[in-house]
Amino acid sequence: MHESARGRKSKLSVNKPPTLADVARLAGVSVPTASRALNGGVRGKDSGSPELRLRVLDAADALGYAVNPAAQTTKGGRARTVALLVSDIEDFGSATIISGVMHAAEKRGVSVAVRTTLDDPLREIKLLSALRGERHRAVVIATARTTDAHREQALEAQLRTLDEHGTRVVIVGDSDLDFPAVTVDNHESSRLLADALARSGKRRFAILAAPPIEITSRDRVHGFLQGLAEHDIAVPESNVVHQAFSRDGGYAAIDELGDRIRELDVIAAMSDAMAVGAIARLRELGIESPRDLEVTGFDHVPMLGDVLPRFSTVEVPLEAFGEAALSLALDEGLSDPSARIALYGTPIVHGEPIVR
Repeated sequence: MHESARGRKSKLSVNKPPTLADVARLAGVSVPTASRALNGGVRGKDSGSPELRLRVLDAADALGYAVNPAAQTTKGGRARTVALLVSDIEDFGSATIISGVMHAAEKRGVSVAVRTTLDDPLREIKLLSALRGERHRAVVIATARTTDAHREQALEAQLRTLDEHGTRVVIVGDSDLDFPAVTVDNHESSRLLADALARSGKRRFAILAAPPIEITSRDRVHGFLQGLAEHDIAVPESNVVHQAFSRDGGYAAIDELGDRIRELDVIAAMSDAMAVGAIARLRELGIESPRDLEVTGFDHVPMLGDVLPRFSTVEVPLEAFGEAALSLALDEGLSDPSARIALYGTPIVHGEPIVR
């Protein structure tokens, strides 16, 4: 602690709890400056110079002053919180996005309220309606977007109301909704993965995907098919199986493929979760991957790489979604509805990343 803060502490009354004004006086700064240093301003906890922040923090420590999160509000009376909607908190991808958003929020001095939709469109609408009364600074939507026009219109109406009431809205993933968004190049990453597999000599493929209305899965499938087509490889329609975008979906898809499995070189799952389910079911059938049949994924679950060192997938920077989304949601100058932050996936083929 600075000696100047120690020297002035004795002048303050010890008979009442310290206030922000006391901290400002001890640090030799204005009350707004002290507030920004402690609570986060436009740049969160990076507001002000390091020397100034240290001076204010030392003064607060000397006085025993602690920020009351419940009392923190922005100029418009909004809580210092961000709401994050995900489909399933137990899903690896969602869990990693949650981690990224929480880390980014902590840097900015805000808290995160996580809500799960369970991929239920009615629940999604109810949650968004309830969020209006919670007065969050921003809402980040990291649920699966679809081509279902009715569902997307209902969602857009809820988001538009939140936006009009002063809550910033950010979409994670590709969609046609007119809000700031963080995207990843699913189509191109998947094309590059298919291209590399074809170059390695693989010719007979099946694809495990989510229901066709899910945009992320659809883009990955289209990219994968394009990459194979560039090598004159076609995938029969019967070999493109649509199931839940989950471990259970991948497990069920293997039974749907039936006896065609033994004719394949590769089963390309459009998510690592589906790949895990597929590998588990294949093992029950006496088929080992990759010894007998290669199963690939998308997302890059680190544990899979530990168990299967030559596993092929696409590494998606899921945690980076958090920093990007909160930049669009909270940082000044990035609230334009057309604002986009594009992230890039890294195809990993037989354990080796592909350099673009």
